[in-house]
Amino acid sequence: MKKQRSSDSIITFGIVADLQYCNANPEINRYFRNAPKKLKQAITEFNQHDLDYVINLGDTIDRDWKSFDEILPVFSLLKAPIYHVLGNHDYEVEDRYKPKVPKKIGTKKYHDFSLKNWRFIVLDGNEISTYANQKNETNYQKAEIWLKEEKINANFWNGGIGSVQLDWLEKTLKKAEENYENAIIFCHFPIYPAHRHNLLNDKELIQLISNCNCVKAWFCGHNHDGNYGRLNDVHFINVKGMADFESELAFSIVQLDEKKITITGFGHEITATLIL
Repeated sequence: MKKQRSSDSIITFGIVADLQYCNANPEINRYFRNAPKKLKQAITEFNQHDLDYVINLGDTIDRDWKSFDEILPVFSLLKAPIYHVLGNHDYEVEDRYKPKVPKKIGTKKYHDFSLKNWRFIVLDGNEISTYANQKNETNYQKAEIWLKEEKINANFWNGGIGSVQLDWLEKTLKKAEENYENAIIFCHFPIYPAHRHNLLNDKELIQLISNCNCVKAWFCGHNHDGNYGRLNDVHFINVKGMADFESELAFSIVQLDEKKITITGFGHEITATLIL
């Protein structure tokens, strides 16, 4: 029997992150070949709930273009709509395929959508990076400059957000405030607390968000251990990676209402209630 939402004002969605599928032997604690089976188990649970949608926070694959053809069809088992975020490992493909990654996954690089009185914003944190661009491209060269800075997050596996996307984000948040909407931001990369996995221009994003009262939470993956912080009444939730552990799962179902964010964790994901 499906679990029904208690109110029409409530929004419920599922989250999965860092599946990192590829046909490869385990490395450290990453079990790449187990991703389709784990995703099917998560979807079985998702389908028992009346979800508004499911968000995949990126790193659908670990490497190799052909990996997409093995993992993406599993999402068709979902009864709810699926939205995808682009992760750094999604660009671990041959250079000729890199521009085709968003279309292959079935998403725009960044976009937004609204439900009830909530605005959901999907960002592309790979825009300025050395892994998603060619060496002769401006965004590659800008990433090289940022990676030379003495910061804990100046690591080649992190990306950044460019000025055009930042302008779009600022305008989208302004639109949300004008419409009296609350906002949730989804990105593959964390920005707070400070961490070696953070977006390269994390402080710039924190400053922008701090100027917008409508933002209630930032959900991300990338750091498989998970993390949490709160700054200026914004919750920063770093969910755990599905690729870790041989059989144990890591996914969650989130419920939003006017007063709180309720996260129900499955497997080694946390359960928490966050007050707005």
